[in-house]
Amino acid sequence: GYTQADLGQVIGKSRSHVANTLRLLKLPNVIHDMLVDGALSAGHARTLVTAEDPAGLAKRIVEEGLSVRQAEALAQMPAGPTPVKAKKAEPVEKDPDTLALEKLLTDTIGMIVSIEHKE
Repeated sequence: GYTQADLGQVIGKSRSHVANTLRLLKLPNVIHDMLVDGALSAGHARTLVTAEDPAGLAKRIVEEGLSVRQAEALAQMPAGPTPVKAKKAEPVEKDPDTLALEKLLTDTIGMIVSIEHKE
């Protein structure tokens, strides 16, 4: 038999890559299908290995277009009702000084800059 390190050497991947890939085999088939279809990345799937409800979390990741970091945070939360999100405050009109600073920074660094005031 091969060890994970041996197999990694044969296929040109690291031992940790082999180990992580083998862990994905423990996930439900519905998640395997999402991986094959490209709906989930391997990074998303790795976060599901330790989740209480991997299939439910996978569905939520795909529906909400969550990043791997967001998926990791959700996987660590206890299962239960989804918290209600607070409504965002109405956007406040920016004062002329803020607009001028945004334009100056945008012109200086060559990237779009947006300044948001928080309470």
